[in-house]
This record gives sequence, structure tokens and C-alpha cells, in this order.
Amino acid sequence: MNALRLVRRSLWSGPRRSLAEVVRNQRVAYDRAALIARAFYAFALYWVIIDMNGFLQLQRAEAIDPQWPAGWVESVGMDLGVNLIIIGHIAAALLALCLPQWRVARFAYFFTLLQYMAILNGFGKINHNMHAWLFVSAILVLLPDRGWNRRQRIGDRHYFLTVFWCAQLAVLFFYTLTGVWKVLHGIAALRDPNLISGFQFSGFALIVGDRILLTGQETLLGEWFVRNRIPGWLLYQGTVYLEAASILIAFRPRLHRVWGIGLLLFHLGTQLGMGFTFDRNLVVLALLFVCSPAMPDGVRFRDAVLDLPGVHLAAGLVRRARDRSRPDLSSSSHGARAPSDDKELARP
Repeated sequence: MNALRLVRRSLWSGPRRSLAEVVRNQRVAYDRAALIARAFYAFALYWVIIDMNGFLQLQRAEAIDPQWPAGWVESVGMDLGVNLIIIGHIAAALLALCLPQWRVARFAYFFTLLQYMAILNGFGKINHNMHAWLFVSAILVLLPDRGWNRRQRIGDRHYFLTVFWCAQLAVLFFYTLTGVWKVLHGIAALRDPNLISGFQFSGFALIVGDRILLTGQETLLGEWFVRNRIPGWLLYQGTVYLEAASILIAFRPRLHRVWGIGLLLFHLGTQLGMGFTFDRNLVVLALLFVCSPAMPDGVRFRDAVLDLPGVHLAAGLVRRARDRSRPDLSSSSHGARAPSDDKELARP
């Protein structure tokens, strides 16, 4: 309990509401979260349809070194194992779309997706495009089975929204890991002249140029970033802040939408400048944050600015310093009354 109080006091920032408002907003948030969960499994089937073009290549692959979750295919034969995974993945995606309220259906989709990714990454290179989607599908397995199609209890709604919040936290944690890695690598590269640091004014231009030379891929804004170093440097610093501080946004519901849009713009920038992006992440960000069920309606600009990481900390320090500098009215009034009380007692 002390840890929860510490987290809420230090990290959480949201509008204060009465108990009636909390219950009413919980119903609204639950309806949104249930709809988002259904949309998640609709996109799950969409990804399966998109990936069908690569199923034939997997079936014809002569050498696959599957990752450990699908290591069992070697014992039953690679051809049979790959076909079982593909068929199971298609069936599980259909089942999860039709019956998302069934935990068995949600687990089947997560498990077959894990098997499919273990085969897909069995060619000596790890593709990170589907990792956030995989972790969200694993967390959604914990959603309750009851309450999807009938009147819900407060406890069911609370549990549902807590699981949903854990999915948001996991996605933001991935971005924080990336941002912290960029900070550590950038600081280390500043000390080594043979490395490129994104904190140098020409750092992002060199990173983009190196990417273009390595892949031979032309991008819409790649050459512009190479020629215009200062705008690229500013955007890179903003991206590092956006990613590194993402974990805190799980505790700032008023920033869910704007932060989700910011991360979407970050992916748009990587596509325009470097020629790659993670399409699964785009959908995850749109569902979990741009359409976040915890996002309150009618957020004031001032409140959103005060919730920004760094700004929130500074505002809290200023507020506490101001409170300490104020005279303690209760103690002063008590001190003023004490002599009179003593006089009253001294009277015969």
C-alpha cells in the first residue's frame, strides 16, 4: 500500500472526481476498452490476411532454424510443422475475432502468433515489427470472460480496465527502453570519435546518410535531412525525449492521446527519412492511446502541459517549496491561544 501511495503521489496526475463521476466514467471507459479489444482482434485477422503472401515462402523454405518456441517442428518434420502453425494461426485469428470474450480464443491467438513469429524469425534475423503486438495479445489473455455482452459489475469493469492499462504500460515500456538506449549510446559515442552520436549537430544527418548508403534505398526526406542538419537534430532530440519518457505517460491519462499522436509522428518520420517503420506499432498506438479509454474529455491545455514529464516534476517541487514557505496557520493560532488559556487557568 505504501508503494501504491508513493507511485500515485509521485507519478499519477489526473482530474479529481467524485465517487459518482468515477463510476460513470468507469462505465464509459469500459465500453471503449471492450470496443478497442474487439478492434484489436479484427486487425489480428487483417495481419493474417496480409501475411498470407509470405506463407507460401515459408512452406517452400529449404532451411529454417526456428526460435525455441517452435523448436518442436523439427521433431515432427519441418513441412508438417510449418503447415500446422500456419493453419492454426489462421483458425485462431478467426476464432478470436468471432469470440473475443472467450479466454481460450484469446490464448489460442497469442500462442499461434508466438509460433508463427518463431518460424518467421528463423532465418538468422529478428524482425521487431510484431513484438509489441505479441505482448499486447499476451496481456489481453488476462481479460475477464464475463461481462462482455451483459450488465457488468464494478469489479469486473475495474479488472478489465486494469488489464487494459497493463497493455498500455507494456507498450510504453518498449519505447522507454529504446529512448534510454539512444541516450546511453549517444553519450558513449560523444567520447569516441569513431562513433556517431545523435546528440551531435550533424549526428542525425550522418545516421540518415549511413542508412541510405547501407540499404541503397531512396526516401522522401532522407536527402533533405542530410543537407539540413539543424532541423534533423531538433527532431531527434524531441524523439529521444518522447521515447525515453513514455513510461510515465501510463500515469498521465490526460496525455494519452497527444503522446500517442507524437509516437505515430515519430514512426512517420522514420518512414520519410529512413525508409522503414513498424505498421503493427502504428495500429497499437492508435488503439491503445489515440483512442485510450482513460483519456478524459475536455482536457485543458494548461493541465496537459503541467502533466508533461519534467514539467510535472518541476511544478511539484515548486508547489512543495511554496507550501513549506507558508506560515502554519494552525500552529500559529494554537500558539496565540495558549497564553490566554494559561491565564484562564491561573485565575482563582
